[in-house]
Amino acid sequence: MQNLFERFLWGSRLSVMLGVFACIAGAFVVFIMGVKDVVHMIELLWHYLSTGSYDVRNELVMVVVEILDTFLLGAVLLIFAFGLYELFISKLNAAEQSETGGKILKISSIDSLKSKLGKVILMMLIIKVFSYFTEMKPTSMLELLYMGLIVVLVALALMLSKDKPS
Repeated sequence: MQNLFERFLWGSRLSVMLGVFACIAGAFVVFIMGVKDVVHMIELLWHYLSTGSYDVRNELVMVVVEILDTFLLGAVLLIFAFGLYELFISKLNAAEQSETGGKILKISSIDSLKSKLGKVILMMLIIKVFSYFTEMKPTSMLELLYMGLIVVLVALALMLSKDKPS
């Protein structure tokens, strides 16, 4: 009875494949959204070049920031799918044989996966802060000081997330 239960328990790890497929499908959807944003960016660029409007330029900058954010979100979904698969199902042989696979997918534990995801999410947050900064117009020295403090905190977060040399 115990042997049967243990085989069932071990086999239940395959349910993770639902999450893997959902993340891959979600990544494709997000990448399609990003491509649509790129098409919108090209339309805005054409409009900006023909009119020289400052408002169109600002919108163009915001669209570029949103494109970065969108593609990073797609990357998060793919990294999560790869990590789930490697942790619960099997090593990705194609990734191990690939030159880039070793750089992206050295996931040996849940903590390793969380670390990789955390770094990409940190980059998404930095992009979001940048987009807020493009909209802000400080009206006092205190607001300018707060903006400077945010930049220092972002730099500190980047420094702390950097991999330690082995």
